[in-house]
Amino acid sequence: MDEQKRLRIISGRLAVDACRLAHTQLHATGWHKGIPEEHTPLLNNLLAELKRHEFMALHKFVDASQELNILELGFKSKEDFETKATGSERKALEGMWQ
Repeated sequence: MDEQKRLRIISGRLAVDACRLAHTQLHATGWHKGIPEEHTPLLNNLLAELKRHEFMALHKFVDASQELNILELGFKSKEDFETKATGSERKALEGMWQ
């Protein structure tokens, strides 16, 4: 993976983390009548930020982030991971950034 893509993924992860925090804060005050509509701006902001980093759909970002996790475990590709990973390596992947 080239460095540019890796940096885009890391930036996308920061955007997701910020959205998660905003979502937690939204629910911190409890349910109220407008809360369903208040989720829409959070999602729109996240999608716009991901597009800014060249991820045109949420699933494309998730796939790229998972690829980075696999590379960080020392595998060459997702296919390499699928054929060679041990149970402990699969468990380690579950504990990485999601």
